[in-house]
This record gives sequence, structure tokens and C-alpha cells, in this order.
Amino acid sequence: MVTYLPRSAWNARPPNGGPGNLTVSRVQGAVIHWPGTGSTSVIHSKAAVASALRGWQNYHMDSRGWSDIAYQIAVDQAGRAWTLRGLRTQSGANGNADLNERYGAILLVLVTGEQPTAAMKATTRGVIADFRRIFPRGTAIRPHSAVRPDGTDCPGPAARAAIARGDFTPTSSEDDMTPAQMQELKNFIEARSQAYALWVHRQLRKDLSAVVKAYALDIKNYERQTDAADAQRAAAAVWATAPDTFQPKPAPDPEPEPDPSTEPYLLLPDPEPMPTADTTPDAAPDSAPDAATDPNGSAPAGTAPAAQPESGSDPEPNPTPQQ
Repeated sequence: MVTYLPRSAWNARPPNGGPGNLTVSRVQGAVIHWPGTGSTSVIHSKAAVASALRGWQNYHMDSRGWSDIAYQIAVDQAGRAWTLRGLRTQSGANGNADLNERYGAILLVLVTGEQPTAAMKATTRGVIADFRRIFPRGTAIRPHSAVRPDGTDCPGPAARAAIARGDFTPTSSEDDMTPAQMQELKNFIEARSQAYALWVHRQLRKDLSAVVKAYALDIKNYERQTDAADAQRAAAAVWATAPDTFQPKPAPDPEPEPDPSTEPYLLLPDPEPMPTADTTPDAAPDSAPDAATDPNGSAPAGTAPAAQPESGSDPEPNPTPQQ
């Protein structure tokens, strides 16, 4: 989002009533303007811009009879954004009441022959992104010459070319979140990734232990199943498939029982039995951590009671800024 200088920064006069706020469902986009004074004297310093804004406000209120300076926001060559009527308030700059209800009005503080700076373009993109957050249907970006019924050169050839190139069209990052919001999201993703990696590590250790114990239990069960009776049944099955002409060799005579007196090693005690595998099942694995909640906010988009909209001819050209 853009940081906007308040009306007090240029010592604005209070408005005389006004047409009220824009209606969200009616707004179609933003219109780009310039002062159109015909002067080539640049207006770059903060003091010069503030003086020019006061002069244009006096002209619009005193000579035109309008409620305030006609535009919503002004952007200067240094990239400063100045609050004029404000993004929500209907402008008086687009040419008639219908256009003022359907479009916002952004003033570029440019003089004849001057090109918009990178800072002006970046801030204007941010202002339009903020405008779209308030008015989601207001995606159009149009030069004033494309909407004013009576025709105009506003906002000058340089700004019209910039609009055609897309220099004022917000990028996805400008349209979606601020740098602070992006950093907050990055921190959240990193924290969640670390928590998930730790959970996976613990879960795999639990699973591996369970597999090892299950394998040991399977081995033990297999050993139980391969006892003498199973061996006899396996032998019977083999003999059942032998050909009729098969003659097994006669079994050899049994050997005599060994004599312990001549083979003393037979008197040694039997070795200790092999330890049995621990088949006690593990406790249930730790559950995954709860997913963090990412709260969403929404900007208020209420509308004030509509007053009689301003109408009439466009304010351009303006007089030379008053000092």
C-alpha cells in the first residue's frame, strides 16, 4: 500500500459539502489526468507541489464553484502521493456526473514536455492497486482524453504513452499485498515448513521402530510354524508328487548312542536359549501439529449517503500554480 500525505500537508481548505462517496458496484476504473497549464516550469519540490495544489483548489472552488479540488489523489515526480478528495470520494474532474460516478480521478503533477519518472509510475501503480481493493470492478485505467465527451489533450502525450505501455498497471505483488505483508507471509511459511519437517522426522522414527518390531514378530511366528510337524507335512507332499518308479535309497543303520565316558563334552550343560524378540507394540505415533490459522482482514467499503454529484466542464487547463 501507498503512504498518503494528508490534506494538511498542502494546507488544504475544507470542502464545501460534496457529492459523497463512490458506489462500489458502479465504479469501472480510474482516469489519469494532468494539470494541463501549458507551462514548462517543473513542479518537483514538496513545497512547490503543495503550492500548486492550493492554487488548483482555489480555482476549482472559487472559479468553478465546485466543492473541492476536483481530483482524488495527486502523484508527483518524486513519488509522493497527496490526498486530495480521497479514493472513496467522488471526483469532479472527469467531465460530467455519469463519468464521475463511474471513474476515479488521479492527477499526475506533470508539465508540458515532461516524462513521468520511475518513482511517479511506481506510486501511481500503488494508488491504482489501492483503488482496486476498494472497488474490485474498477480495473480500467484510461486517459482522460478517452472518456471526456468534449475531447481534451489530458493527460498529455507522455502519460498517454505510459498508460498504453502498461506503466501504471499494478503488478501482482503491488495488487495483492504490501512488502510488510509479504515478509509476514514468508515468515509464516518458513515456520510452518520447519514444524512440518520436525513432525515428519519424528513420525518416520516411530514408523521405523514399528517396522523393526513387526519384522521380529514375523520371524518368531515363522520359526513357530516351521516345527517338526510342518517338516513332516512338507515331506509327505514331496513324496506324493514323486513318480511311481522312484525307489528311495534305504535308510542307513542308526549309529550307536555315544558314550559319555568316552565323549566328556556331552556332559557340558546346554547353552542358554536365544533371547526372545520384544514384540510389545509401540504407543500411537504423535499426531501432526495443528495447522496454523492465517487470519484474513477486509477493508470496510461502506458508502456515505450520495449527494447531488458535480457536473459541468472539465477543470483542465488550470491556471499557473499560485505561490
